[in-house]
Amino acid sequence: MSHSLNQPVARTLLPRCGLEVSRIGLGLAHLHLLSNDAVRQRLLRRAIDLGITHFDTARFYSDGFSEATVGRLLAQNRTSITIATKFGLLPTPLIGSLGAAAPPFRKARSLLSKLRMVKYPRHSYTRATMRKSLEASLRALKTDYIDIYLLHEPLLTSRPEEGLFEDLEREKQKGSIRYVGVSGGSVGPIVEQYGRFLDVIQTSEASWSEDRFVPDITHSLFSAAVRQKGALEDDAVRKLMQEALARRPSGAVVVQTRQPAHLDKLVAMAEGR
Repeated sequence: MSHSLNQPVARTLLPRCGLEVSRIGLGLAHLHLLSNDAVRQRLLRRAIDLGITHFDTARFYSDGFSEATVGRLLAQNRTSITIATKFGLLPTPLIGSLGAAAPPFRKARSLLSKLRMVKYPRHSYTRATMRKSLEASLRALKTDYIDIYLLHEPLLTSRPEEGLFEDLEREKQKGSIRYVGVSGGSVGPIVEQYGRFLDVIQTSEASWSEDRFVPDITHSLFSAAVRQKGALEDDAVRKLMQEALARRPSGAVVVQTRQPAHLDKLVAMAEGR
């Protein structure tokens, strides 16, 4: 299904901070699963051609590989896109440095984690972790600033260190961060306690209800339905996409795909086509 470039993805101003983003953003957690940089570039280029201007990554994704890929392939578009990245879930730098040789090591880590022989992922929301992660993200993304810097999946048992949000505010004043937020499946307790510091709230579509808070951005739009029903028909995907956008007329939805043609289809479905 082809998408007309005369009808780019709509944009919106996020309610809390006023940042302009495309209503559909592209999540980049799975870039390492694409075969090479040419294939990854086709996906990112198609997103831009469709009018998608918001790209969501994290230091944790593929142990830094996702950010490095964004830095290589989107640097020339920096002023026309927004980038969200995250800290708090810790990557394994050694695995990240292995490049194409990394997949078997990731599989081994996953197996050891399932066997409870290693703790993975590890969480840290200290001031030192934030500074180290921010410096690494800026280098990898080849940029002087992050549009949205998010605490990644904070847990009730791993609260932000005292002074962390003050440090983040100082980074905002310096210009290395534009907006601060939180991203995760169960961010309610963090929003309740630290909401005054948060410019952006991002959570999974199935993890919020209007009586608690309204997120600026949602992700994992299809995950709950896929777990219940398996593969989804186009009509079900279209319904979920349109309902998510309708629930928050000023919000955005982050989708993930590895195929430009599938991205075309998701955009068309969001527009009711």
